[in-house]
Amino acid sequence: MLQDINSYLKYKFPEYRSDINIRFELGKPFRNGSKRRIVQVNKRVNTIFEELFKPTDFIYVLIKDWGPYEDPMFGNTTPDYLYELLQERSMEEDTFFEIDEDEDEDGNTIEAKTPYQFKVLSGLVSSIPYKKILEGISHYEQGREPSIGQKVYFLSREKNILFHMYDDRGCIAHAISIGSLKTLYLKYNDWIVDYWREYIDGIFKDK
Repeated sequence: MLQDINSYLKYKFPEYRSDINIRFELGKPFRNGSKRRIVQVNKRVNTIFEELFKPTDFIYVLIKDWGPYEDPMFGNTTPDYLYELLQERSMEEDTFFEIDEDEDEDGNTIEAKTPYQFKVLSGLVSSIPYKKILEGISHYEQGREPSIGQKVYFLSREKNILFHMYDDRGCIAHAISIGSLKTLYLKYNDWIVDYWREYIDGIFKDK
């Protein structure tokens, strides 16, 4: 399953992206750390998730876990929380490397490889504790626990949709076809990130 999903991603969603996407604002205008911000974040992200995926949809949960290589600024104060939520589920995993380019003192390009664990599990949406997962992600940069610092993606191969909540600021839905996200674009247009609105309107408006 893991290798099959990895091959699918490279073909359909290289680098976990697609040119057809919508980026939504979750936290503004409420201040960081406030209860009102967290309430709005979780209400919006669950609404978007449930618009994309129905309870009977079969989806994959993809996890990128850097372990001790995670962001040193925030840290993952509850690193096992995600796995506690998923402990009843079978999971496949392997080690991959994220490659970044840098320059040495002589100006030569060098590659820096950072290892991470890539983990995959699957099931019906109704069997996956997605609300708790999304809430944990919303806590990560807000000083709240339990939090989830791992990157988590939700994938439907049937719909060709990849969904990712990066933190309390926002989330992004990727698709292969415009039709897969058009309803989302129309219903929650007010939530679109202003910085990306021109780009997103160019994808969906009048189409």
